[in-house]
Amino acid sequence: MKHAHILKTRRHLHYRGIATAAYAVLFPILLPLGTGSFDYAEVVRSPGWVPLALVAFTGVLALLVGFYAVYARMRDTAGVQGAVGFSFVEAAYLLQACKVTWELFLYPIIAHYPETAFLLRDAVIKNDPAVLLFRISASATILIGIVLFCLAIYRSAFYPKPAAALIFVGAVVYALGPMISVYVSIVGIFTFAVGCMLLGVRLLR
Repeated sequence: MKHAHILKTRRHLHYRGIATAAYAVLFPILLPLGTGSFDYAEVVRSPGWVPLALVAFTGVLALLVGFYAVYARMRDTAGVQGAVGFSFVEAAYLLQACKVTWELFLYPIIAHYPETAFLLRDAVIKNDPAVLLFRISASATILIGIVLFCLAIYRSAFYPKPAAALIFVGAVVYALGPMISVYVSIVGIFTFAVGCMLLGVRLLR
């Protein structure tokens, strides 16, 4: 029973990688992004928004469990740096789960009504001081966590080094993407997903 539980936990990271890769591929296909600036409220109202948000939500939850399996395998050699990185990563994706919850349950309601759609279209919610503080805190948490945790993975003799590099690069590209283009963020998500799948494959073996 214990072995089955561990194997199930390890599969979460592999499934997270697949879900994230699917999200990255389907995002520009199912949503009306266009080539220039886009109306965020219109994007949220599109039929593909809720299914994609559900994929993202499932993936984030799987990542929380999957990264625990990654850390558990290298805990004895990860040291303080690995422990701190793991704690920050788990906290970061807990915050990410909160953010995706808004996108899944609240944003479709806001976008549906003309009286409230401006909150998304004009980035009123995004630029609200409290929300902005939340976003900055989440970004700082994931930055610290990814850097320290990827270093621990890279130094581990158990995991393939390309996996750590791909996860790190993917996270950085995803974070910088909104300042360049949404498609850059999608490339970051896909790169991150490939790194997660490499970890998942190694764990399943």
